[in-house]
Amino acid sequence: MTNYKNFTSLSNFSNEELLDILDLAARVKSDDYRSQEAAGKVLGLMFFNPSLRTRTSFETAAAHLGAASTLIQPGQGTWTFEGNQGVVMDGGKTEHIKEAIQVLSGYCDVLGVRAFSAMEDFEYDKNDRFLKTISELATVPLINLESAWEHPCQGMADWQTLRELFGDQLGKKKIVLSWAPHPNALPMAVPNTALEVAARSGADVTLACPREMMLEDTVIANAQKRAAEHGKNITISDDQQAAFDDADVIYAKSWAPSLVYKNKEKIAELRTKTYGDWTITADKMGLTNNARFMHCLPIRRNVVADDAVLDSPNAVHIQQAGNRLHAQKAILMKLWNLS
Repeated sequence: MTNYKNFTSLSNFSNEELLDILDLAARVKSDDYRSQEAAGKVLGLMFFNPSLRTRTSFETAAAHLGAASTLIQPGQGTWTFEGNQGVVMDGGKTEHIKEAIQVLSGYCDVLGVRAFSAMEDFEYDKNDRFLKTISELATVPLINLESAWEHPCQGMADWQTLRELFGDQLGKKKIVLSWAPHPNALPMAVPNTALEVAARSGADVTLACPREMMLEDTVIANAQKRAAEHGKNITISDDQQAAFDDADVIYAKSWAPSLVYKNKEKIAELRTKTYGDWTITADKMGLTNNARFMHCLPIRRNVVADDAVLDSPNAVHIQQAGNRLHAQKAILMKLWNLS
C-alpha cells in the first residue's frame, strides 16, 4: 500500500493513485471495516468554518480505525488565530497559526483544516495561500477539509458514488455540473473539484452555467486536460435546458465567480434575480436520460432544487454524503499506512 504525506489537492495525485484510494474505500464500505490499527493515534480537526458531514464523518472514520480525534474551532473554546504574515497583532486575534500549527503537529498524528474563502482577495484564494501556509508549518500529514479553492474529500466521495452508480459504464455516461441560484455568494471550491473529478472519471462532461458565473479559466483548462486523457472534451453551455438533454447525472451547485471579489452587489442581482430560474426542477430533470441528482449538501430546498427533485428515487445526495465516511477512512488508512 502506497503511503502518502498529505491529502490537500487532487492535482498531487495520478488517476491510478486516486483509484487505488477509491478501491480501498469500496472495500472498507463493503466490509463495514473497523479495527484498532490506529489505536493511540490522534486526528486533529481544525474548523475555521461550520461543518456537519466533514466533521462527523472524519470523527467516525477515526473511531472506526481505533484513533482518537480532537476538535479545534478557533474562537470557540480556543484562542482566535491570525493567519496573515507580518501583521502587528494588536487587535482581536490572539494566537498566530505559526505557533498553533507547530504545537498541534506535536500533539496530533494527522491534521485536517477547513478554511473557506473570505472572498476578499482573489489571488490569495486562487493560490490557496492560507492552506499552503499551514502545509508549510505542519510536520504531520495534512488533509484539506475544504479550502478556498478545493474540496478534495468531497470530490473523492463524489467519484466513489459515480463508480457505484455506473461501474465500468461510467465512461459512457454524461455528467452535467449545473450552476443553481442561492441566497448567498458561495465559494468555488466544490465546483472546481467536482468538474475535475467528472473529467477524471472519463465521462462526457458538460458545465452548465450563465456566462457571468463561469468558473475560472485555469480550472476549466485543468478539467480539459483531464478529459483529454480519456479522449474527451468539456462542453460549456449557458443554456441549462439544452445541457440537460440526455444527461445521466445532474450535479447541482451554486457558486459566485471571481467578479464577486470586485462587485458583490452585481453578483447578488445576477444570483437571485437574473438567473433565479436556474433552480433544478422535476420538469428539467425530465429532459434527461432518467438522470441521478447529486449535490454536496447542505442544500437550500426549493431554491437550489425543488422538493420533487430531492425526494425523488433518482436523488443520490444521501448516498454521496454516506460515502464521505468511507472515502475518508481510506484516506486516513493511506496516510497512516494501515493495511
